[in-house]
Amino acid sequence: MAYYDALIAKWATLTPGTTQQKLDQINALMVTLPATKALLNASQIINAIVPADYSSLTSIQLQQLNGVLVGNPVDGSVGTTVRTIVQQIFAGKTTTLNQLGALVAPFDSPTTHWWQASVAQGGGGLTSMVSQGDLTAAGLS
Repeated sequence: MAYYDALIAKWATLTPGTTQQKLDQINALMVTLPATKALLNASQIINAIVPADYSSLTSIQLQQLNGVLVGNPVDGSVGTTVRTIVQQIFAGKTTTLNQLGALVAPFDSPTTHWWQASVAQGGGGLTSMVSQGDLTAAGLS
């Protein structure tokens, strides 16, 4: 029964409804996981930059940008020097910064289904979507 402790606890917090409605609800729940490494290739970063913003860079800014884009992949993770330098180079260039932010967002706040996340991550620690069989095994039906 310990295998289903997280399911039993989460089931009690769901919006009242039919068993199917609650199954649909629990299987749609998402959990935010810790940030992961944002390993990108240079072309992904360049393609996220508005061409006019790139064209407006000074020669020093271009050298800085080229310097941080050396290597493959490029680590644009939270807290890296690469990310800080790129943000400084494009300070005030909102569209470019937003597009670069969208590029790393899946790494900054990755999500997964509740059932798939480990119990330690705040999920159910299950190997597949919650089914009627899980409910029966957990004593919920």
